[in-house]
Amino acid sequence: MGIVEIVIIAIAEAMDCFAVAIATGLSKSGIRYSRALLQAVSFGIFQGGMTLLGYFLGSFAERWFSSVGTPIACTILCILGLRMMWGAIHGDAGEKEGEEIAAKNLTVANILLLSVATSIDAFAVGISFAFINANMAIATSSIAFASFAMGVIGYEIGRHAAKRFKTKIPEIIAGIILIGIGVKMLF
Repeated sequence: MGIVEIVIIAIAEAMDCFAVAIATGLSKSGIRYSRALLQAVSFGIFQGGMTLLGYFLGSFAERWFSSVGTPIACTILCILGLRMMWGAIHGDAGEKEGEEIAAKNLTVANILLLSVATSIDAFAVGISFAFINANMAIATSSIAFASFAMGVIGYEIGRHAAKRFKTKIPEIIAGIILIGIGVKMLF
């Protein structure tokens, strides 16, 4: 497998991170940029780490993972999406309080859950890399970097789009995006 194919796979693997980061930017106008950067770093670490883990576990884990991993990732994303939509519809805090709540909602625990949910596909890619003897140094670093970059870019796109909307619609859209990513994983 050549570098071009690895880069294409890295970008494809990072698209879930991109979509989740857009959703975060849309819904979390009050978060500090450092928290969004932490999310992007977490995406990169988990995507690269899960790729390596999949590579090392190889075909042994493939049977177990394919039947359990996808529904778990779907459930995590759907729950986070529903929570986001619930908060947008039923939240009654004022503007300043709302921004403070949004800042607190992107907790380290939520970042880790989003990172795990978006990186499960990387585990399966790592398993496939084991069968074709891919250069794992290039593959892992490419996937990690692409996920980090897509996390930063996606957040910025979502944040700028949210500034144009002064309603709760972006947060509802963000919840729908997370649910859509989760459902897509099942099919």
